[in-house]
Amino acid sequence: MEAIEKERRDASMSERQMEVTRLTSVQLLDAAVWREIGTEEPKFTSGFVEALGALVGRWLLIRSNAPEMDAMTLVCRARGYIARARDMEDGWTP
Repeated sequence: MEAIEKERRDASMSERQMEVTRLTSVQLLDAAVWREIGTEEPKFTSGFVEALGALVGRWLLIRSNAPEMDAMTLVCRARGYIARARDMEDGWTP
C-alpha cells in the first residue's frame, strides 16, 4: 500500500493523518520491475524486458508445476491482450 501524508489543521490542535490507498496491479508490477532493475525512477530502459523476464521466470519456478508451459501460456495471453487493446484503439469490436 502506498502511504500519502496529509497535514490537516484542527481548530484545537495540529495533527498528522496518514491516508493509505491501494496500489493498482500495474503500480505493483512497476515497483517490482524497478526494484529488479535497481532504480527508483520508473522509465523504460533497455533492462526493462530483461528484468521483467527474470522476475516472471523466478515467480514461475517457485509457483508453477510446469514453468515452461506456463511461460508459453503467459506469452500467448499477453499477445492476445495486446492485440485486443490495439483492435479497440482502431474502433474494431467483436
